[in-house]
Amino acid sequence: MMVYKKSVESAIIIGGGSTGCSIAYHLVQRGLKVLLIERGNIASGNTGKSSALVRTHYSNKLIASMALYSINQFINFDSIGYSGFTRTGMVFPFTGDNAETARANCDMLRSIGVAEEEIPVSKVKEFFPDLNSEGFDYILYEPNSGYADPVATASSYANAAKLLGAEVITGKTVVKVESDHHTASVYLENGKKYTADKVILASNIWTNGILQSSGVENSMMLPLHASVHDIIYIRRPDNCRGLKPTLWDPQQSAYYKMEGETLTAIGSLDPEIDREPFDIGQSIENHVTESYIEKYLNNITERLPCAGDASVVSTISGIYDMSPDGQAIIDSMEGAGMENVYVCAGLSGHGFKLSPAYGMMVADMVTGKEPGDSLFDWSKFSINRFSKGDSIKSMYSGIGTIY
Repeated sequence: MMVYKKSVESAIIIGGGSTGCSIAYHLVQRGLKVLLIERGNIASGNTGKSSALVRTHYSNKLIASMALYSINQFINFDSIGYSGFTRTGMVFPFTGDNAETARANCDMLRSIGVAEEEIPVSKVKEFFPDLNSEGFDYILYEPNSGYADPVATASSYANAAKLLGAEVITGKTVVKVESDHHTASVYLENGKKYTADKVILASNIWTNGILQSSGVENSMMLPLHASVHDIIYIRRPDNCRGLKPTLWDPQQSAYYKMEGETLTAIGSLDPEIDREPFDIGQSIENHVTESYIEKYLNNITERLPCAGDASVVSTISGIYDMSPDGQAIIDSMEGAGMENVYVCAGLSGHGFKLSPAYGMMVADMVTGKEPGDSLFDWSKFSINRFSKGDSIKSMYSGIGTIY
C-alpha cells in the first residue's frame, strides 16, 4: 500500500458503511490518526442491504468519471482486501423518446474512457432468449459493469485502515458533536468523549439527528429525506439459469440483477419511490408488501417470460438518504456553526458504487486540497448548491434512477 507522508493530524469518522470506511482508509493513507465509530457492526446499515450494483452508466460527466474511477478500484481491490467484484455487464434499453439523449450520453461516456457499446436486440437475446423486446429502440451495453460484495468491501476498507493504524469502534452510538476553532469532539451515549482535529459525518439519513442533538438550528439542517427501496430475490427456473448481465428496464421502472447462476434481484427504478418520505423511527422489517411483490414479479415476467416459473427466495429493504438532486452532499458544516465538522451524506442510493471516489474526495477536502487540484471537484457537492440553482443535472428525466 502506498502511504501519503503528511504531518499527523487526527480525524473521527461517524458511520461504518462502505463510504465511511472508504473515508477512514483514504485519511489514514494520508498520515492522519483516524478513529471510525459505527453504532452497529461494519456495513450493518444500508451498505449491507445494498444490491451492490457497480456501473458507469451515468449521464452527468462528473458522476460518470467518479463511477469509472470507482469501478476500477473495485476491479483492482487486492491491495486493500476483497471486494467480491463480479463482471457481468449491464444492458440499458431506451425507447424512441430517449434514444437521442442516450446516444449523446454514450458519446460522453466514451470520451472519458468508459467502455460503452451500442448493441442490437439480437445481441440482448443471446443473453435472454425469451426476451420481450418491446420498446427496445436503442440499446447500450456496458461489458465491464457488474456487482460486488458490499459487506466484504466495507470490511476490507476498515481492516486496511486498521493495519495502517486506525482505530475502529463498533456497537457505540454518537449522540452529539461539539466544535471550536481548533478541534471537534464527539460524545457517545455512555458519555465517553473523543476529540480530534476533524469530524466527518458519514451517517446516512441519521446525519440530521446528530446535528440537531448537537445544537444546529433547524434552518441549517441538510435537505435530506429518507426513502425505502425494496429488493425481491427470486430463484430462476432451469431454463433461465446461467451468468447473465443486469438488465435495466426503464419502461417497467425496474432492474433485474442476475446474481450468480440462479438468483435474480429485482429492484425498483420508479422515481416516485424517491419522492415518498419515510419516517426513520418506523421499522422497515415488514416493508415489502404482497402487492409490491406481485407488481414487480409481473414486470419481470412481462420482460422475461421464463421468470414466470421463478420462486421468491427473500426480500430486503434499505433506507436511502435522498438529496434534492439525487447526489451527495459533501461539505464543511462551518456555516452552521460547526467548525471542523464535515458531512458526506445524501448519497441517494449511489453510496456503495461510488464509495471509492467519495472516500478520496472527502480525504482531499478534509486535508485542505483545493477542489481544482483534486481528481474530482468536491465543491460541486456543496450544501449551498441547491439555493444557488447549481444542482447536479441529469440528461434523463422520468425514466428511473440513472442520473
